[in-house]
Amino acid sequence: MDVFRAFLPQDVCDSIDLLYGDVAPDSMNISKAAGNASNHLSRWTSWKLDPAKVHELTHTETKGQEALERAIKAFQDKHKEPLKTTFYACGKRGILYEGTSASQSPVLIKVQKLNQHNSINRESYWLRRLNRFRLGPTLVAAGPGFFICQFFTNGLNAVEFLSHPDTTQVDVTWFLRRILHQCFVLDVLGINKAEMTHPMRHIIVHGSSCSFVDFEKCVYGAQPRNVTQLCQFLSSPRVVAALSAKGHHLNVSQVREMAKKYKQTPGGQAFQALLDCISHRNPHQAS
Repeated sequence: MDVFRAFLPQDVCDSIDLLYGDVAPDSMNISKAAGNASNHLSRWTSWKLDPAKVHELTHTETKGQEALERAIKAFQDKHKEPLKTTFYACGKRGILYEGTSASQSPVLIKVQKLNQHNSINRESYWLRRLNRFRLGPTLVAAGPGFFICQFFTNGLNAVEFLSHPDTTQVDVTWFLRRILHQCFVLDVLGINKAEMTHPMRHIIVHGSSCSFVDFEKCVYGAQPRNVTQLCQFLSSPRVVAALSAKGHHLNVSQVREMAKKYKQTPGGQAFQALLDCISHRNPHQAS
């Protein structure tokens, strides 16, 4: 980390430091009311899908099943205790399972869904690198076709968090600052996460922390895009309305203007001006 910082301007280092020093407000302990039940499975059940279709959606093809068995074995060899897995979610290229054991914290296991598509190794590659900067869920283990990472128990995605009755205006301001700082760190690293214009389910609020998930589409890029893409998301009518309902009113035209300036000259100074605009922070206020 010190070697990395040596190549950065001081204002950029200061902005990165804020990411790790932005303490959550006392009210920030918002979570789901009960358990970690699969939203996907609950939704499919309510739709009364054919059992055969549900089985297809919740199970991998042969290579994914083999990868899941390898993941379970890797965990059990390391911790010397059984690991119980239950279906958690299904994506286009991967299936997620929650893993629980007697003495360890719950983990999330991701394996490839289809035999001909395997983006899992790519995602574990990015997680391993981003964890060095305390970004993303902590990678526990990885192998051919699978990875195991930290499970955000009772976590809420961005939409659930913003619509939660216990979320306050102060919580929202903290949330905005956290996700913007993380996007800025990605920009500084030259990594484009992709999908930041619609990250509703890729931002998880858990306890007094906030993390990005799903890094399978990450690429290195010369043009920083994470901050500006997130600003597009925050400026969308749906999000503006959700923020306003919590008493946090965005000046959309001003946000877009600040984002444009950041795109032209990305750096700590332009980012701080954008951050102040979105979080309603007085730029002359002491840090």
